[in-house]
Amino acid sequence: MTTKLSNAIEGMYEAFADVPRPTTIDGCPCCVDGKDISVLLSKPLRELSPGELSAYASAVFLTVGAVEDFLYFLPRILEILALEAGWWPDPEIVGRAIITSAFTTWPARRQQAILHYFHETIAACLTDDDAPSDRDSWICTIGRAGVDLAPFLERVSADGSRLIEYYENNSKSLVKGRLANAFWDDCPEPEKQVVDWFQSAAIQGLIQREYGLG
Repeated sequence: MTTKLSNAIEGMYEAFADVPRPTTIDGCPCCVDGKDISVLLSKPLRELSPGELSAYASAVFLTVGAVEDFLYFLPRILEILALEAGWWPDPEIVGRAIITSAFTTWPARRQQAILHYFHETIAACLTDDDAPSDRDSWICTIGRAGVDLAPFLERVSADGSRLIEYYENNSKSLVKGRLANAFWDDCPEPEKQVVDWFQSAAIQGLIQREYGLG
């Protein structure tokens, strides 16, 4: 993990520090049993393990949880995503939960903390081949969270080799005006933003130049 990403994570903990620890968590017992919930309610936030948070994070707003408890657990969930390759849920699922929690109505300091985390996560994906999740996944995550993708796509376009990787991951789907990541299926507007970006004259020019055609 980069130092800047680590600092961004600390910034999230600070921005959400006034969210009280939940005293109850409602949910379907088939998804999160009573023992799991008791751990979530009693264990210090930063000590919750990936395994202990997995069931909650993957089902929140579907069969378990509410905005109040989600905001409490969110800094730890995002920290785990930055640390643990292959953790379930995928980042895209957490992105959906963020928009479901009415992200645009949060206090500015919380919104800014999440945006800072997203920027440093993309930066880490662009510089670290061993990052837990790839940039394709995180661009989709950010789009599903309801965040404008323009500044994040600009960071991708500034690195020619990463731009080509991102393009080649999606090239077959782009022929049909779509992106390859299936998590885009229920987010047509942010998907269209990325498709339009790929198809713009500026990005097509950069892609051709990287292939030695421009």
